[in-house]
Amino acid sequence: MVWFWANIIAQSYVRNSDRAIELLKVAFPSTATELITEWENTVGLPDLCVGPVEDIATRQMLVVDRLVSSIESSTDFYIAYAKKYFGIDIVIDQYSPFRFGTSFNRPFGYEEWSHTWRIRSDQDLQFLSCIFTRMAPVHTYILFGPFADEL
Repeated sequence: MVWFWANIIAQSYVRNSDRAIELLKVAFPSTATELITEWENTVGLPDLCVGPVEDIATRQMLVVDRLVSSIESSTDFYIAYAKKYFGIDIVIDQYSPFRFGTSFNRPFGYEEWSHTWRIRSDQDLQFLSCIFTRMAPVHTYILFGPFADEL
């Protein structure tokens, strides 16, 4: 009779142990299923630009990307980001006030043009404008438009 009760108690410990191991697996962002909503709340998802995503694998990828990504302030970073994540080729023009020695083939303007970028592409930039406006350095003003040589 003792063995009977010991077996029942042992089974409960095995179930608890198995569940604890499973919980460790689903707690990490890259494998989270049960806790994916908590991870999304922690990193500010769903994103206003992207909206809610139903696919669990995509949700996991977005959480991990938010946790490990670092945002730079260089135009090269934004050009590479648009290509890598969205397959969009962009060109970024940086404007600045005219200064002595400035090349005449570069865009320039008044002091208000400091830290102004124009992002151009032959593709629709509405989605990208939402994301880049949120990601850009605080002091930067971004204009979005099609490929054109004039502003």
